Amino acid sequence: MNYEPRIIAFLCSWCSYTGADTAGIARIKSPANIRAIRVPCSGRVSPELVMRAFDQGADGVLVLGCHIGECHYDTGNHRAAKRLPILHALMQFAGLEPERFHLDWVSASEGERFSRIATEFTEAVQALGPVSWRVAPGGWQAAAESLLPPEKEVPMPALDCAGKTDAIRAKAKELLTSGEVGCVIGYEVGPRGRTRPAFAYSAEEADRLVWNPDVSNNLVSYLPVKLKPKGKELPKKVAVVVKPCDSRAVNVLLAENQFTRDQVHVIGVTCEGVSDGDGSLQVRCQACSEHTPVVCDTLVGEPQAVVHAGTVARVDWLEKLPPRERMEFWLSQFDRCIRCYACRQACPMCNCPVCLYERDDSTFIGLGIGLNEKRTFHLGRAYHLAGRCVGCNECERACPMDIPISLLNQKLAGEIEKTFGHRAGLAVVPSPIVTVLSGEYKEG
Repeated sequence: MNYEPRIIAFLCSWCSYTGADTAGIARIKSPANIRAIRVPCSGRVSPELVMRAFDQGADGVLVLGCHIGECHYDTGNHRAAKRLPILHALMQFAGLEPERFHLDWVSASEGERFSRIATEFTEAVQALGPVSWRVAPGGWQAAAESLLPPEKEVPMPALDCAGKTDAIRAKAKELLTSGEVGCVIGYEVGPRGRTRPAFAYSAEEADRLVWNPDVSNNLVSYLPVKLKPKGKELPKKVAVVVKPCDSRAVNVLLAENQFTRDQVHVIGVTCEGVSDGDGSLQVRCQACSEHTPVVCDTLVGEPQAVVHAGTVARVDWLEKLPPRERMEFWLSQFDRCIRCYACRQACPMCNCPVCLYERDDSTFIGLGIGLNEKRTFHLGRAYHLAGRCVGCNECERACPMDIPISLLNQKLAGEIEKTFGHRAGLAVVPSPIVTVLSGEYKEG
């Protein structure tokens, strides 16, 4: 008996759904495997809906919309053309066969085209066999865990910590004494000898601020909180100490209107890298080519070109694995997740008042602790950071289970740069997947 796949098709109400009707009226055969879901526009097909379809047992997902330039909502299909290929790349990286997810365009008069696309897609999924994406409760046992190739250890270079500390303190005192800012967010050494975020509200408290090889935290994550008005009280201007990667986060939040530029005094510090705690450079710093903040009001340190040794390309290594092995690798990682949300709390871009994956509504149920829910949380979070992640890797550093979630962000950052020529935070511009097409996409 031939295997019959279950195909979920999201069809645009105005064009592709009518195209399916046209095929039926003309008695053009289409596969019976298609379960059509009529949506107002292909731009309304969110990544969560696609992942939910696979989580619920679909063997393939087909999204069909109006041709570019013919959308009844002007640019709705532009969003689909930008967002869904990025989601496709992410799910493929997590182990889904690329043939199981397809985006295409069908007009109301193209019944024959609808039939051909539906038939070819169904045959491709049928050839793959049943999908192994959904994991039944208790139906998956962690195999011998795939090990990532070891990263090369690069020693920390000698740093001018004392000079930078003095300069940061002097500037913080100047800003606080003059009343230009109400708070300076920087770093201090705690009672246990660990470097941690610090908040100075007076010139005396500014003496606690330091700069050393352990200044890892991305302090930009505190800005939206400090600058959020309480009642009718207007927030005071805030100063923040940033590394080059952190400064890009400032630009991303500015582009998203989280605050305005005149509310923040950026104290940028040139950076030669941050320690991993054992005297070596953090992995993210080994491949970093930015050592001067892209935005700052006060610059501490001399701009210089610093070249570090390259790192093992873990993303490339994973992409070379067969889909099944990639899936097993990520399942073994996500299975350890305890849903503590430390990754989200450490990230300056995860600033939604209520996270989608903590809502229990008709759109998505993300409160479970099963392996499917944990995978969807991490993939969904990575997708929401596409074109926004600045690579500070604080999410991975904060993870108590040592899950290499930064690899998901790195994969999408590479896809965004390759497709749109965009690197998050180099300028005050939004992520390209939330804007309209400007020549990036060509049909066929």
